[in-house]
Amino acid sequence: MARKLYAIIGDPIDQARSPEVFNRFFSERGVDAEMVALHVRADQLQAALDGLAAIENFGGAIITIPHKPAAAALAASCSPRVRIAGVANALKPGADGWSAELFDGLGFVEGLARGGHSADVPSAAVVGAGGAGLAIAAALLDAGAARVAIDDIDTARAAAAHRTLSTTYAGRVEQRRPGPEDAIVVNATPVGMRADDPLPIDLEPLAAHALVADAIMKPPRTRLLEEAARRGHPTHEGRHMLDAQADALWRFLGMGP
Repeated sequence: MARKLYAIIGDPIDQARSPEVFNRFFSERGVDAEMVALHVRADQLQAALDGLAAIENFGGAIITIPHKPAAAALAASCSPRVRIAGVANALKPGADGWSAELFDGLGFVEGLARGGHSADVPSAAVVGAGGAGLAIAAALLDAGAARVAIDDIDTARAAAAHRTLSTTYAGRVEQRRPGPEDAIVVNATPVGMRADDPLPIDLEPLAAHALVADAIMKPPRTRLLEEAARRGHPTHEGRHMLDAQADALWRFLGMGP
């Protein structure tokens, strides 16, 4: 039997930790499978998925920036989480097409809990209205945050995210920058992957106790987290979001026992 293949698909893709995490799992659990990183441009996702669907030993894909909204739109079936947020970070092939799921938000909230941080706060803020931002904002609301603000340098995209989330969480979603009322502030943008990137969040208005979190996985300690820690804020690394959702991805993609 041919080795089972899995992929993580994104643009860029060098930041992806999924191959090292899941290939270690395959080795430890005695599963004959491999995950590879695939660099696919935004306008080529449909073509890439069409090709992957024709590979008999292809088991599924983790989806990262910028493809999460498109993955949800291209799927033949979606979970309730995908329908609420309008994004997906996992696709599984089937006879009727791709099935889509969303674990980013669950992974983020579970990662917070493992780090001793509760999502049950009066207010939180998410910077970045792309796939990760939508997933994290929805999960924070589900986990008890009374209000979540969403912000993006692209104000039209922030407004669209506000409309999407307000369909389910009416009256609990705001469109604004992070402020002193926010107990949790999350960077869900790709800004910070490079050493010379500017800070994606203005830390000056934040309350001293605010937890500053990053969804970026490489580098593990971004400039944002280093600067936040220097100012006395508790911080939370992006790697926890993947680590906390790895088993759910394993089960959804049918990777093995």
